[in-house]
Parts: sequence; C-alpha cells; structure tokens
Amino acid sequence: MKKVLLAAVSALGLVTSVVAHAEDQVVRIGTEADYAPFESKDSTGQLVGFEIELGNKMCAIAQVKCEWVNMSFDSMIAALQANKIDAVLSQMSITDERKKSVDFTDIVTIAPARFIAQKDSGITEDPATLKGKTIGIQSGTTEEAYYNKKLKPLGITAKVYESQDQAYLDLQAGRVDADLADETIEWDWLSKTGNKDGYDYVGKEISDVDVFGLGTGIATRKGDSALLAKLNAALAETIKDGSYQAINAKYFPFSLRPK
Repeated sequence: MKKVLLAAVSALGLVTSVVAHAEDQVVRIGTEADYAPFESKDSTGQLVGFEIELGNKMCAIAQVKCEWVNMSFDSMIAALQANKIDAVLSQMSITDERKKSVDFTDIVTIAPARFIAQKDSGITEDPATLKGKTIGIQSGTTEEAYYNKKLKPLGITAKVYESQDQAYLDLQAGRVDADLADETIEWDWLSKTGNKDGYDYVGKEISDVDVFGLGTGIATRKGDSALLAKLNAALAETIKDGSYQAINAKYFPFSLRPK
C-alpha cells in the first residue's frame, strides 16, 4: 500500500512538474506598436490591441508565458532567425516569399490592401490614376513589395516610411497623395481621424495573391514545429470557444476571419 501511495505521489509530482514547466515556457513575440487597432501603446505605455489580446489569450490556452517585444516591422524576420524572438504577431501576411524564411500558422486575419486618399482625389486602384502622384507605404510590408513589382516599373513615385503613423502624418500634410496599406489597419485611422478631414478608401481592394497572400498569420522559426503546433491549437480553440469573435467585436465592426 505504501509503495502504491508513494508511486501515486511521485506521479502527481511529475505531472505538477510538467505543468509548471509548460507554464514557465516563455514565448517572445515580436510586434510593432504603431499598428492600431491591432497593436499600440495606451497612455500608460502598455501594449494594447486586437492582436495583443488574441496573443495573450492564445498563450493562456497553450500554457506558455507571452513576452512581447516591440520592434520595427522590417526587422522582425531577421530577429526571428537570429533567435531574438520566437514568433511574430504583427499583421504579417503569409506569402510564398516569406515562407522561404519562416513558417506560418493557420490564417489569423484577412488583410486586403487598399488605397486611402482625399475623396475627390480621383485616385483608385488603377495605376493610371497614380501618374504624377506620390504614394506612402511602410517599409518591409507586402504593399512595398507590390509597389516594387507593379507600380515602380510604371514610373509611379512612392515614399517609404519606417512606421505607418509616419505615412499618415505625411498624407495629412500633403507630402504624399495617397497611402497604401492593409484595409483593416487604415480603418482605425480613418474612423478616428481621416474621415473628418475628407479622407476615405478610394478604389477597390487590391487582389494579388502572389504578393499579398491570402491573409496574415503568426510567423515562427523554420522547423520549430512544436511551437507552431501549440499556436495552431490555441488559435483553433479561441475560435471554438468564441473568444476570437469577442475580441474581434471590440475592435472592428466586421469579421477578420477568412470567409
């Protein structure tokens, strides 16, 4: 009986140790804090936003500790490869080009690209309407890749910014005529600032799967199958238990889930 009891206590200790070890695992997640409403800083300097809440929920489900690392978007893949972070959750589109360097989870959000400009600017997604204009884009994004592939060869001018906020400021100051970014990102700026100053979406969503992919995902280091599996399982659970939809509704009047 004593042996059985000791065995049971030993097994319980082992289980407790395993659970504690799982909860002690730190996952360093790279993000960029000027991408409201996905990620930004509040008045106290704390990271807030859709992806911050979703990421924290996923880490809780996976029984790991989230450690957020704020950095510029165009440095994230290099930081991942250099083992400075373990994952990227920052509206990173899943593209074939990026898949050469990192692995991706299942799709987290849809992220169509679209121009914003003054409503009467005459600018649309048609490159002909951009002749003689200057567009703002953020460095390291799929929009920059789209510009280099499709618009630059046509002689269309662009200014490239380290952050999306810088692009908005130059748009308001008249230093660029339009901004090209993810439609979901632009919605926050338009609803809070742009619409009242005469800015809006112009033209249609830009569909180019080769450049923009089908949506965004969480990037992990190549071959880190254990973390990838944990994140996929946690993402699926947030959808199953309704927490994804609840977080979505706090920040957007439309669904970010793939149709």
